[in-house]
Amino acid sequence: MQESRLKLPPLNALRTFEAAARHLGFNKAAEELFVTPAAVSRQIKVLEAYFGVALFKRTHRSIELTEAGMLLQPTATHALQQLASVSEALVQRRHRGYLTLAISSAFAQLWFMPRFASLNQLYPELQLHMLSREGNPSLDEEFDAAVFLGQPQSPRYVAEYLFSEEVFPVCTPRFLDQHPEVATLEGLSQVTLVDLSARHWASQLWTPIDWDFWFEAVGIERQRGHREMQFSQFSMMIDAVRQDIGIGLAWRHLVEPQLASGELVRPLEERYMAKERCHYLVYDRRRANSPDIQALSEWLLAETAPLRE
Repeated sequence: MQESRLKLPPLNALRTFEAAARHLGFNKAAEELFVTPAAVSRQIKVLEAYFGVALFKRTHRSIELTEAGMLLQPTATHALQQLASVSEALVQRRHRGYLTLAISSAFAQLWFMPRFASLNQLYPELQLHMLSREGNPSLDEEFDAAVFLGQPQSPRYVAEYLFSEEVFPVCTPRFLDQHPEVATLEGLSQVTLVDLSARHWASQLWTPIDWDFWFEAVGIERQRGHREMQFSQFSMMIDAVRQDIGIGLAWRHLVEPQLASGELVRPLEERYMAKERCHYLVYDRRRANSPDIQALSEWLLAETAPLRE
């Protein structure tokens, strides 16, 4: 058998040396590698025996790199970093050729999907596996990125601010023609108010923004009038508004296309700016330099820029 022309040192010993050299300490290297300081010392001795030179100067309380150690360290660090990078890329390519994106069902249906062609045209190599649900995903779930309402309290994740919520009444132009009174705050109580139910808000873990909340936020006392209808999903509620069932509370980011086309209108200018209800793009800090994450981040930040104005 032909002998390999690569004369490599013991790789486990080299990995141990790189950690000890980076920390200038056997104890910290042991913590990083989940071994004992004695095991680190043994691996260093194996490597020193292989090269026939001392790699560290040992004193009673500290260690220092020798000239040979200083020569070896940058090469060892660079080689191991490159190997780790290529290894991660190969594992991801083998096991997951797509990016898992977790978003709420309303955001998926009413904001994301109408813009999906734009994303696909700009980044045709980006393959998405979309998971939709009511509310935020658990941080224990398997996802690569997510659009969160609220900033997750975990150092593991990067959170990039996208926008805060803006809430106002909407109806169809036909409904406004038939009920011109809804152009005033007082007139809203004279028609059917379409709302999201307690079931919807229970999944959000936030204070409900319903009609009672909205009237209080804009500074008037709600007058009980005609009937109220409730739905467990925003998309169902907006469908009821489209069918002229009544007037509904809408979130700007979810109804911009309908407002732009004229399918829906804002009968009055009053609005509630929910600045505390911030939406973030969230992803694992270890994947921050992933081309897929960077592409998704650039696109989301560009598409949500008008909502930050």
